[in-house]
Amino acid sequence: MVLKYPSHIVVATSNRVLSYSQTARQTQDDKIIFDLSKTHFLTPFGIVLLAGTISECLSQNKKVQYGPPENEETKNFLSGIGFHEFFHLPLKKQKIENSHVQLRRLTSIDYLLTQQIVEVFDNAITMSEGLQGSLTMAINEIMTNAFDHSESEKGCYVCAQAYTNLIRLCVADFGVGLYAKLSPKYSDQIQDSYGAIKLAIKDGVTTREFGGLGLGWIKRLIKVNGGQMSILSGDGKAVWDFRGSRTRLKKQTMSLPFTGTIINLEINKDKETLYFLIDQEGQIF
Repeated sequence: MVLKYPSHIVVATSNRVLSYSQTARQTQDDKIIFDLSKTHFLTPFGIVLLAGTISECLSQNKKVQYGPPENEETKNFLSGIGFHEFFHLPLKKQKIENSHVQLRRLTSIDYLLTQQIVEVFDNAITMSEGLQGSLTMAINEIMTNAFDHSESEKGCYVCAQAYTNLIRLCVADFGVGLYAKLSPKYSDQIQDSYGAIKLAIKDGVTTREFGGLGLGWIKRLIKVNGGQMSILSGDGKAVWDFRGSRTRLKKQTMSLPFTGTIINLEINKDKETLYFLIDQEGQIF
């Protein structure tokens, strides 16, 4: 089986690339070629999705081959972000200066990685100490959810990349998905994957005895920043777009359900504004 990836592997092309992921994981073919020869732009979303998919296929004892991008800049970027090294691909290691958080697979909370992510955000926007502390707890909560809720033995994948005007952060797991995890407790409130995504960002929603800061808090930070947050799980996709004067919630149904959850954040670089908490009780802005 040959999977020919598009020129852009980004959230906007998620329907196609997520269907490739599910096809690769579910196929009975014992050999899969991930052909990125025509790809010339990947965001952390594309990187973690590819990494998780390839890892899943390898765990199924499938033979995996990789067709690197013909575009030299893109191939060097993948090397610098840690993609080639992650899979022991025999390609020359490149150093990319602005790769702030390289591709990582986690099986438990890594507090040093969380600190690194917060530092990346702090380099983009000026945050008070209180906001940095709350952001640290929120990121830990997102990763804890990936371990506790996904029921995946593979853990989660994390990657972040700085661009000229924004930073993208993506966290993905290849577990059971939000609907399967939330529906036993909230069956009267959700009917599908999209409903589970919308419920997951509400304050107080948790499957643990004690909930913490999480997606709702992150969404408020992204809103004030004028950025964007996307969550994909099952056959549902929700995009909160706070760019411009109008807030838009975009809904999309995936053609082939993705078993797992992907959270993608885009934050604008803004050193002119001080981001802070209103009070000491955790109220944001």
